[in-house]
Amino acid sequence: MNSIYCTVLSSGRLYQAIAFFLSLKQVEDDAVIKTLCMDDAAFDLLHQMNFPHVDLVHVRELETPELLEKKEERDASEYCWTLKPIWIEWLFEQEQAESVTYLDADLFFYESPQVIFQHQPNASVLISRGDIVIPSFDAEEVKMLQKLLGRYNSGFLHFKGDEAGRKCLSWWKEECLKECKNAPGEGKFGDQGYLDHMPRLFDKVEDIETKGVNIGHWNYGQHSYREENGRILLEDGHPLICYHYSGFRIVSKDEMQQIHEKGRNDLPFFQEAYRQVLRHVIESVEQVDPLFNGYAKREEDDA
Repeated sequence: MNSIYCTVLSSGRLYQAIAFFLSLKQVEDDAVIKTLCMDDAAFDLLHQMNFPHVDLVHVRELETPELLEKKEERDASEYCWTLKPIWIEWLFEQEQAESVTYLDADLFFYESPQVIFQHQPNASVLISRGDIVIPSFDAEEVKMLQKLLGRYNSGFLHFKGDEAGRKCLSWWKEECLKECKNAPGEGKFGDQGYLDHMPRLFDKVEDIETKGVNIGHWNYGQHSYREENGRILLEDGHPLICYHYSGFRIVSKDEMQQIHEKGRNDLPFFQEAYRQVLRHVIESVEQVDPLFNGYAKREEDDA
């Protein structure tokens, strides 16, 4: 089966993206990741690093006059989100893929995701729940956030190239072209809010049922974690497949802020190992291009 993984990234996400590439390769040796580079710096650096399992496409190859207008109207995040369904559709058409799985570049894999697709072989679209479970938040606060951000997280999406999958994907693309705002609002948060409507509007759209998928700052508190024989397991013995390290700001090799977890003292133990992976990634990038700078500003510097 011609199944493709893909992602979208800019130079500001590149350190985490390389960690993502390496982690997926570690758990699935024949995985190939089609990577849409949003700027020259990301494309050039990855071209120099020459990962055999990473295929690069520059955003210029997809841009049309209509998209260039959107680029002028929208900020960088909004434009990346707008391109996500367009990129997936482009891969179906260019690669004759039977399925395309979109993965955010700040994911990190601990097990192969193939079990997800094997578990739900009849689904044409698989989407990942984004239920907010933060013990320190009261029920009303959680309810409000869930309403603003939507019930799903768009960091892990799987589409088949069948009629049902392509129909859903085409609708999502058109909606993102109409509006893709980086401002939480009911049903209209970036590309993500539209996912809430997919199960109602289209056939064969299913929630991912496999446990341990796309856990992140919004819901890690509902699980406990342990290491056993080199694997990270959840409280019920199911393995952690992938964790979504959203909100990591890499200020320097030795300073990494987690903007969504301020004041929380219940961080999963494996996050320190992830930080160490990022340090090694930064060192490898420095060897290839000492002048490359993929660092973020400190949050307090944004004002």
